[in-house]
Amino acid sequence: MQIGDYISVAEAQHIISTRLTPHRRSERIRAADACGRIAAENFVSPVSAPQFPTSHMDGYAVIAADLRENEGKSLFFKGEATLGDQATRIKSGETIRIPTGGRLPDGADAVVPVEDARMSGGRVYVSREFREGEFVYAEGSDVKRGDLILTRGKAIRAQDVGMLLSLGAEEIEAFPRPRVAIVATGSELTDRPVFGKIRNSHTKVFANLVRYNGGEVVDLGTVTDNMKKITACIKAALQEADLVLTLGGTSLGKSDLIVPAVRGLTKGGLVVHGIRLDRGRVMGVAAINGKPIVMLPGPIQGAMNAFLIFALPFMTMLSGETHRFGPVVEASLMENWEARRRFRNFTKVVYVKLRRRGPGVEALPIVRDTESMGLLTASDGFVVLPEETVRLRAGARVSVRLLAGFSYVLGGFPV
Repeated sequence: MQIGDYISVAEAQHIISTRLTPHRRSERIRAADACGRIAAENFVSPVSAPQFPTSHMDGYAVIAADLRENEGKSLFFKGEATLGDQATRIKSGETIRIPTGGRLPDGADAVVPVEDARMSGGRVYVSREFREGEFVYAEGSDVKRGDLILTRGKAIRAQDVGMLLSLGAEEIEAFPRPRVAIVATGSELTDRPVFGKIRNSHTKVFANLVRYNGGEVVDLGTVTDNMKKITACIKAALQEADLVLTLGGTSLGKSDLIVPAVRGLTKGGLVVHGIRLDRGRVMGVAAINGKPIVMLPGPIQGAMNAFLIFALPFMTMLSGETHRFGPVVEASLMENWEARRRFRNFTKVVYVKLRRRGPGVEALPIVRDTESMGLLTASDGFVVLPEETVRLRAGARVSVRLLAGFSYVLGGFPV
């Protein structure tokens, strides 16, 4: 395969994405279990929140006009309400003790905090006048009936779950998590320490990234360099999953059987092999029966690049999500960076280490061999550079992408 035989990342993404038929089915799930799922419907609030006026303070529910018209500002103490009590009623000249979050009695329109009142002889004496609505959380002041709470295609967050439950929603319509099958190839691979073999560590990297980013893993283990076994394993993966990741066997050696195996399954369909992605150029992508197959190279940096540029966007599409995974941090580059001479016109993925610098963030480019797992463990995020960008100078502003399960910034994983 010559340099001129490769196609661009954008062209490969377009070719395959137009041949995919992502499912649009949805399922009804418990609202309490919805965190991390993708909403399959617009959820409109069926009620207002709060549904009735409540108190901001521990104090006394009053009619504000009473305090303006009562020179001594004393009110008859009618009793005490507790959280969860049904509404009571007060008349002019009366007050009820009320807790924070308690429902205001009918007729009341303000709350006097306990520190602004004293009780003596069955009456409550108030130190000053209060306005209508003071220390009251009005009905519908947080959410009004008919407000849009969730938008179809957006991830449901922890606080969204709290909102759903507070509005009385027991269930929500969500897209299923995309099922991602992972097939590692190579007669040299082993899942246990065996002298002379290579530990199958790469599979676990991608399995965890799939889980952290909203997918379900179908781990089909390792398969030896045998065309029939590889073909059968890929067939099984297509039956069980929405997206198939293969690992290794994508180059041009005698034991690199993934691409011919996938070609044999397409029955004249399209397989793209050889993409202008530096450290990842021998990867491949295909679509079979509307499902994507991403063929990751064996070396870890090439495999990671292919996963980030192709597998992750396909997962996003399959999940029903309408925005990209992960936040972006704007940072200043700490050192000069230059593309490898032979692959200057390829898409590049630059891994960086982030650190605080005053009010801003700096990014140190990490450059090591394509087999280096240490490059990835030293990194906090990555920068995707287009084909035309061949160098960056120290101080250049870069958009660093963060990824759950990969990035470790300020003490935790971003999501």
